[in-house]
Amino acid sequence: MSGRQLRRDARHARRADEGGAGPLQQQFLCEPVMMRIRQTAAAFAAASFFLAPARAEIFSAEGVAPLDNGAVAARDMAIRDAMRLISIRQGARVESAQVLENGRPAESATLTASGEVSGKVRVLNEYQQGKLYHVKIEVDTGDAAEAGRRRDASCAQPPGRSLRRKLVTTYFDVARPAEASDLGNLATSLPTELSRRLTRNPMLMVRDANTVSVLADSRVSEPAAGWEIASQLGLRENVQFVVAGRVLSTSITADGLRPSIFETNNTSEQSAIYDGPFAGLFGGGAKYRPTERQFDMEVWVYDGLTGSLLADERISGLAKGQVVPKLPKPFASAAFWRSDYGALVDKLMNKAAQRVDDIVSCIPFSARIVRKDGKRVYINAGLLDGMAVGDKLLLYKRVSGQPVRDLITSRELGMPESLNGDVTLVQVQPNFSIGVVQDSSQPVSEGDFVRFVPLR
Repeated sequence: MSGRQLRRDARHARRADEGGAGPLQQQFLCEPVMMRIRQTAAAFAAASFFLAPARAEIFSAEGVAPLDNGAVAARDMAIRDAMRLISIRQGARVESAQVLENGRPAESATLTASGEVSGKVRVLNEYQQGKLYHVKIEVDTGDAAEAGRRRDASCAQPPGRSLRRKLVTTYFDVARPAEASDLGNLATSLPTELSRRLTRNPMLMVRDANTVSVLADSRVSEPAAGWEIASQLGLRENVQFVVAGRVLSTSITADGLRPSIFETNNTSEQSAIYDGPFAGLFGGGAKYRPTERQFDMEVWVYDGLTGSLLADERISGLAKGQVVPKLPKPFASAAFWRSDYGALVDKLMNKAAQRVDDIVSCIPFSARIVRKDGKRVYINAGLLDGMAVGDKLLLYKRVSGQPVRDLITSRELGMPESLNGDVTLVQVQPNFSIGVVQDSSQPVSEGDFVRFVPLR
């Protein structure tokens, strides 16, 4: 079977999936079941061989999307549609399913991409026709450097500049305060330290609200319950994300004997006292001292616009050596970081900051409409956030004031929203921007929000 025949069969299979029976489906209907299974496997192997690019190639395709929510949204969806078609061309498999229709066996085939397309994307042509938006693109799979740098579309940045995400760190509840009695101000010092480490990334604008807790009651164990306070805090602090968490444990996990020469035994520490010959000359004996201690915490990331819980990360580790100081060493002090326990916590704090950075960096940049004047809207993001005149942003409106809840687990999943046209920025100030609303199907109001659309 030639590669050209395989491509023709693949196109027929795709049409069959859309409602019509092509030659490939008719062939399946006329043959025994085992023969169909063998030919499906053979088609997949051959398609993978002939369709997957063995060398650098340039693919092109045209995608189509409805104009229901404006040209900006339609253009982005059309580009994604074209990339899906190219990914099928790079490597695809034919999947068949047998069903009964009016008591008679029938079979349908679906063409599915084996993986995502990678390479440099270039828009060749785009136009509107009726209620549809058409975009023709070209993907160069030989641009290895571009493919290596390629990330998800939501991570894309405008050419020559970057968008800065705003976030605030808040109070970390300590589940077992008695264990952390030697770590002064742990609940408030930890978010301050996390904030300091996050600011190392110039793409983040971080604020510290270390005395504010997202949980109204510390006895509540489910972090999703903090969505309402997180949303209020995001509004008050003018941020896109709210970071909170809980220290689960700072407990000692192991003790060991340590020689005690000329030390007093009038302490609360466990000890083994030597009272044999020369006891008065050599003093005490040996004392039990903590040798291992854990640090276990959760880090929660909320959407500051809706209060939805985006991530619940658990970070923990075990330190050995000097894990309890002879004298109190406040958390995050220079003396604390020099201890073995401080070295572990330092490592875990860096890990926590990196996880927060990874989570927020690929969530589309969002901002809120704070004022409107006819078709003109004022947005709480400006030049310092990376905005520029001419930027296109998708406009969204909350569908309701209550979050969507999983009826089985009772977990709150997020706030429903609807796409409501787009906004083009016409003026940019340091802390805010002015845009013009286009193609909105519903009235725009304060509290609606916009998301950045990367140009391609």
